[in-house]
Order: sequence, then structure tokens, then C-alpha cells
Amino acid sequence: MCVMGSLPEASRELLAPCIEESTFAKGDTLQTEGEMARRISTIKIGAVMATRRDDQGESHPVALLGRGKTLGGYAVYGHREQIGAQALSAGRMCSVEVPDFYRLGVADRQFHACIQQHIVGSHGQLADWSRVMRIKGLQQKLLAALQLYAREQGNRTIRLPSHVALAALLSTTRETIARSLRQLEASGHIVRHDRWHCEVTGPRAAR
Repeated sequence: MCVMGSLPEASRELLAPCIEESTFAKGDTLQTEGEMARRISTIKIGAVMATRRDDQGESHPVALLGRGKTLGGYAVYGHREQIGAQALSAGRMCSVEVPDFYRLGVADRQFHACIQQHIVGSHGQLADWSRVMRIKGLQQKLLAALQLYAREQGNRTIRLPSHVALAALLSTTRETIARSLRQLEASGHIVRHDRWHCEVTGPRAAR
């Protein structure tokens, strides 16, 4: 899932000393829309909200990101980031400074193919989130959001974002989210393991 992990072994060995693992806290800004990223980062653990600004400059939630998602890929081609990213939970990510890819001679044809694959995938994922937002009925929309998030994590068991975060994403209230989660649990679409973790038992959202 990681960009670095998709590279040939020789390239990974060259990059290994340059990979920096760091932690982030809930509420941290991991990527700023409109700025040029200094590094390419991959989320290892944690939940992240992707945001997009409106004409007044206010940021709005547009998607949930998690394990394996890449931030900063546009910087390789000299472009500014098109979405913001804010941590919804504590987590970890690994990063490499963009100049290191060129300094080490890793930015070859296969490297660019990997970066482009992740960028193309991110467009598809954002389109999927746009589709979820158009589903009628909050309970069905919430289930589709959880299914999509689980699919992107590659695991039916997920750490639930807070009710506040889900409410902001789906344009509703935290009380409605809490009620809808109880209804989804009662109908067997999700199985709660504890307060924060659940298994999405329904079919995953189709690509």
C-alpha cells in the first residue's frame, strides 16, 4: 500500500536511511491545501480527514483517509496540494523529503509510475466519497461511508472516527450519528468490539 514499499528493492535500500517515522496527535494538520509539500508521507496508523476549501476559504470534510494513504505526492511534479489533511486520532506516518528521491537517483521511470498510480487511485477514492455523499438516507449513507473506509483500509475491522467527525463529514448531528450506529448494530451491519472499534459485516462498497 505504501509508495516506498512499491519501489524495487534496490531503491528501497537507498531510501531506507532517509525514511523518517513520526507520530501525530489528534487535531494535527498533516497537509495544507494550496501549499507545496516538502515530503511524501504515508499514513501507517491513524484516521485522517481530507478537507477542501470553499470560495470563502473555509475547509470542509470530503473523505476519510487511513493506513496506506499517501500525502504530498503532487510535490514530485512541482504542484501544490489540492486537499488538506487533519488528524482525527493519534497515529504514525513515515516520510521522505522530496529532494532525497532525486539526490539518490531513485526518481526513475518506475518511481514515477508508482507515484502516478497513487495519484490516480486518490482521484478514484475521492469520486467514491462523492458518490457516498449522494446516497439518500443518513443510515444508508453512514453504512456506505463505513464500508468504503473499511475497503480502503483493507480490513473489515476499523477504528471508528468520533461522532463529531462523522457528523461533519455527512452533514448531520452527532446525535443522529450515534442513533444510526445503534441501528446499524441492531440490524447486524456492524459489530461493535468496543467503544472505538467495529467490524463492518455488510458487503463492501463496490469500485
